[in-house]
Amino acid sequence: MAIRLRLDDPNLAESLSDFLRRRDCAVVRADNETLEVSLPHELHEQQARLELDLYLRVWQSLHSWTSLEYLDDLRFPHRSP
Repeated sequence: MAIRLRLDDPNLAESLSDFLRRRDCAVVRADNETLEVSLPHELHEQQARLELDLYLRVWQSLHSWTSLEYLDDLRFPHRSP
């Protein structure tokens, strides 16, 4: 399962990519402000989403709660603070 994320601050894309890669996620930079993220193991989609949410909240707490927007994940719409 791959999830696309858009950052409000594209300057932080590399930081988020590095953070997620250290957690064994596959990350591809789709454009200046969009990342495609896949978890390293097979999980039910909702479980994978919850795990990714946890990673993102930790990363956001270290970056003044920078806003992230989920793209292409319409079953679980969410906009982080």
